[in-house]
Amino acid sequence: MAYTPCDSSQIGMNAQKNCLFPAYAGLQTLAIMCRWEDVNRIIYYHEHEEGDENDYSGGGEQEAVTMQNKNRIKRILLKGWVNKDEEDEESDNKQGDQLPSEPTHGGEDADDDTEEAESYAKWIAIEAGGATPYADTSEEYDADSGTFTKTLTFTAPRAGAEFSSEFIEPLLRNKNGWVVVLQRKDKKGGDSAFPILGLDNGLVASEASLNYTDGENGGCYSFTLTETYAPSAEMDLWWGNYHDTQNEFNSYLKYTIDDHGAADE
Repeated sequence: MAYTPCDSSQIGMNAQKNCLFPAYAGLQTLAIMCRWEDVNRIIYYHEHEEGDENDYSGGGEQEAVTMQNKNRIKRILLKGWVNKDEEDEESDNKQGDQLPSEPTHGGEDADDDTEEAESYAKWIAIEAGGATPYADTSEEYDADSGTFTKTLTFTAPRAGAEFSSEFIEPLLRNKNGWVVVLQRKDKKGGDSAFPILGLDNGLVASEASLNYTDGENGGCYSFTLTETYAPSAEMDLWWGNYHDTQNEFNSYLKYTIDDHGAADE
């Protein structure tokens, strides 16, 4: 596509600035994460909704599918979750694919004391501490392997023995890794507003440290999680516009783990 300066409709494959919706650095404090092995299916975004979905087996191999852009992720379904789009496909669904995903069991009508209420995988909300949320979170290309190394850094917002046993230790000891959905401060940056790290191979803890007298990090643990040999560069949660993508992100927040390991609604 021919270069046209400052025309968002003509950007195409040209690496040029979008003058109407400029991107800028910085991440919001709130993010969500899940265990890589809990990802059951991913559904890709297709501009004309002519796409396939991808079945996972414990964060396993992806099936080969034809799609418009494999780095645009419309929905991440965890184990025990159902895609409401499919469930209501034959009903009078005026919202269409605006319906959020939900667990197969649990929800508002579930009894939290029953086994069914705990039978679905959950997200974990992160509110990064420290002076700069997710400082030095980055990606690096390795020319020899043709893959990317992705690094997530953040400081815990809490400290203490209970937080250590419930969050810090499980985070560090999960060798299968994690998937994290971040939020850029730039809400107008198109499909770059909700970056996803770890979906290919999982983010695994590579460093962790605690300095009790570090005022910048509040005397809390700081973590570095690393995803190696990722075939994709940037991956993003995307629904065609910021508002609908935010709604999808918020639907995951509805089913996050609380301090006692239950679903927090």
